Amino acid sequence: MNANIGKLIAKGALWTVLMRMSIRVLGIISILILARILTPEDYGLVAKAVLVGSFLDLLTQFGLNAALIKNQNANKSHYDTVWTINIVRNLSLGVILMLAAPHIAYYFNDSRIEPLIYCYSLATIVAGFENVGVVDFQKYMKFDKDFKFNFIKKITSFSITIFVAVIWRTYWAFPIGVLAGKLMGVVVSYFNNDFRPTITFKEFSSIFRFSKWMFLYELISAVSLKLDGFLLSKFGETKDLGLYTISYEVSGIPSTEIAMPVARAALPGLSKLNHNIVEFQKMYSNILATVLLVAIPTSVGLSLVAKEFTLVFLGEKWLGVAPIISILAFFGISRVVSASAVTGLIAFDRPELLGKQSFFMLIIKLILLPPATIYFGYLGLAYGVTVSGFLGIIILLLIQHYIGMLNIKLFLSQIWRVVLSSCVMAWGVQFAFTYWYAHSDYSIYTLLLIKVLSGALLFLASLTLLCSMTNCKNGPEEKIFSQIRKKIGSR
Repeated sequence: MNANIGKLIAKGALWTVLMRMSIRVLGIISILILARILTPEDYGLVAKAVLVGSFLDLLTQFGLNAALIKNQNANKSHYDTVWTINIVRNLSLGVILMLAAPHIAYYFNDSRIEPLIYCYSLATIVAGFENVGVVDFQKYMKFDKDFKFNFIKKITSFSITIFVAVIWRTYWAFPIGVLAGKLMGVVVSYFNNDFRPTITFKEFSSIFRFSKWMFLYELISAVSLKLDGFLLSKFGETKDLGLYTISYEVSGIPSTEIAMPVARAALPGLSKLNHNIVEFQKMYSNILATVLLVAIPTSVGLSLVAKEFTLVFLGEKWLGVAPIISILAFFGISRVVSASAVTGLIAFDRPELLGKQSFFMLIIKLILLPPATIYFGYLGLAYGVTVSGFLGIIILLLIQHYIGMLNIKLFLSQIWRVVLSSCVMAWGVQFAFTYWYAHSDYSIYTLLLIKVLSGALLFLASLTLLCSMTNCKNGPEEKIFSQIRKKIGSR
């Protein structure tokens, strides 16, 4: 049973990684093109318009999809109720945003924000009518269909955004692209599955028994996640917010594009093991160690090449994002652990702990972020966010160990080699740059390539050496090495 679930999770993770990588590739291409056309102030302006809407969106997330996935006995009435709640929620959000648009523009002292909010409000309303039946793609691990559905939405949004930006060279490319993606999502959701929802609140009470804890979690998380944006909007310039926004987006690419797919694929599988604590611990620890095998070295690597990456892919006018990326890249590691922990706690049937953990995180951020932003600007904010993220990791791991969901001793035995190898990589690349690269006449493109290749070789060599010197049978790297040995042996 455990082996079959592991295979299903692996297969689902592969499809979800493919989906997110495809979507992320489009996102990266979009960033690279738009960064050449638009300015940091354009990004900052749109970020302000999105800030309030995304905050309200997070504020009213009830974890309804997770409730349907978790409930193996959900019937049509449950799905209909979730669809109805989504419509009411999104309609309410859209109307609230439209009514608040003039006041938001006044608060930010920029009249250009008002029409942008109207467009995002319309997109919010449209999204509420998406067919809830698409949840079954994830619930029953039909990740190929999930991939196609999400990719169609993204390619539509991407195409329209780039078209508008290239033709009219305006920040309106962002909201128009979002609206197009939401419209396509609604249309496709009724073509790619046979479920036809109807209006009802019949199962509201049964769904809310689970979702009330998710609502508490999302309520607190909304404030916590958007606190940095509100602080920088208040105490920084529009350009600063633009630099920070694109830095946050880029810095999360290496880590979150691996962790999020695995977390998404793991929920239905882990939910089947919550009656067997020992097997759950092993499976969850393996999942967490596997995502960190990728997240830790790639996050460290991005931090090391932040300047070269910025100059090559974004251009010199965006050079201000390099120091922010080098800091926030480490925050990506905590985002990995957080995403995996949310999935794990839901599957372990302890969603009430999410709200408590989010509350602690909010307190930490309220203590660290305001003074960091006021006195040190966006760099101080980046440091504050990263430090709070690592404190959050400690809290999450302790909570999971305390309730019997995670065996910390097993987990640490799986990841210490990855951590040490990443440190060796960081020291080696930094040492070489200080005493060799910095005094060379290499082009920025060559320098980026050298740093990436040398870092990768140092990490892999260190990991291989440590694995040969110690017992790494429980580690995620051993599975990779064993597959390589099988491939070589079969030839």
